[in-house]
Amino acid sequence: MINIEEHQMHETGETQLSKGEFLAAVDSFNSILEKAPHDFFALRGLLLASTHLADMDELAREDKRKGFAYNAVLINEAIESASEEDREYFKEFGRIFSDKKKLYDLNHEINSLKEEQKRIQSQITLHNRDRELYYVMDKHGQMKDPKVTFFPLVIVGGSMLLLSLPFFILHANLETYDVTQGIAWFCVITGIILAGCSFIFIFPKVIGVNEIDKYLKVLQTELVQVEEKIRSLETEADKLSDCIRTSCRDFVMKDKLKTSNQS
Repeated sequence: MINIEEHQMHETGETQLSKGEFLAAVDSFNSILEKAPHDFFALRGLLLASTHLADMDELAREDKRKGFAYNAVLINEAIESASEEDREYFKEFGRIFSDKKKLYDLNHEINSLKEEQKRIQSQITLHNRDRELYYVMDKHGQMKDPKVTFFPLVIVGGSMLLLSLPFFILHANLETYDVTQGIAWFCVITGIILAGCSFIFIFPKVIGVNEIDKYLKVLQTELVQVEEKIRSLETEADKLSDCIRTSCRDFVMKDKLKTSNQS
């Protein structure tokens, strides 16, 4: 039987809960539990205060709030202090908040990974801009990847050098200075200029682009891994959220039935 003093302490605790004075509510309910360690309403109020809930109806709306309060020590103490007939009730309450804590941690990890995703994407954008600094201008005034320019010039230059050989052979067989020697030297000089310019001016740009491409490949791999992790955690969080929603709805109904029976 609850005496007048305990009744007043219950009312004080409930008022403090409704005002969001959770630390004060914890003290009020603990004062009751010092005299009646199995008091259901005091234990129930203690759990509400420890999880920063004004009343049980807020349990289903907890996910909408910015913060998350979870005091595993107080929840475990309430479970241990509960009477045998009330213990399963408090265990279920504890399981719900254990799941809510897991969901909170999942969402926190997802948000951290999304920040990492943004960082990697920013790095990729930055390095793509740096890559464009190595581009060369073609005859039409357009900037192109140096690889597109380097390899054709090397191939043409090498081809010109190879093409000079038949003319030199032909000139040697004729043993006279004629147009064949001029063509041969033209091919040699043109080939050397094309190949030389490619290696002197364009090849360093190709090396620079290749270094950036290697780092971009690493970043792209990291980005794919982060995005896959985000999708996996979001799937897990969605399933857990659905489970919590159902558990909360059922528990609130059970709480209304139990509190009405014990009033």
